[in-house]
Amino acid sequence: NAKESLALMPLSKPRERLMLRALNRYGTGPDGCVQAWLSLPHSMRVFYPHAYCSRVWNDAAAHRLSTMGLGVRQGDLVWTQTGQKRTEGTGETACPQVLLPMPGNSVKYPENAMRTWYQERLAGDGLAECRFRVSSLKMNLPGCYRPLLAIPHNLSYQLRRAAFSHGAKKQESVMESPTLSLNFDLDSSSYATICLREIMKCET
Repeated sequence: NAKESLALMPLSKPRERLMLRALNRYGTGPDGCVQAWLSLPHSMRVFYPHAYCSRVWNDAAAHRLSTMGLGVRQGDLVWTQTGQKRTEGTGETACPQVLLPMPGNSVKYPENAMRTWYQERLAGDGLAECRFRVSSLKMNLPGCYRPLLAIPHNLSYQLRRAAFSHGAKKQESVMESPTLSLNFDLDSSSYATICLREIMKCET
């Protein structure tokens, strides 16, 4: 019940309230759902499908690394050294050049097991026939390519030892705890949390 849900929805949830207001006005059928979607600001309408595509890419990268390893495989998409064009890997190429596509209507998928993985992943979400272009929703996602591995730039580090007192009295022993300070830059769409997870080899 859109009307009752709107009455219960906190004012701190403006996007949800916009959609519920539209559903209450236009109904909860297909046309009402379209109007509810279009009631969101364009920047937010773009955010949600891009977040989904990023999640698919993350899952693809994890699957690619766990099943096919770091090396270039037949059918991979890679950066060439001349012109930076996409091509299919046929031999040994540096790992950072391997590309994986984010789903979209203009991307090319690898010609190997990863192509099947993408097809099954999208089908599992009910998007087997999706072309990521829906004119009625004013949605058009061309897709893009991201390197399988990202390399930090301008990496520097410093090992510091922070002294602290052990016990209530100043006369008691003073211990030193080493602290590693890291500084680095990452390219767009790469995240420091993931970089640190790889460095520390932990999930937190």
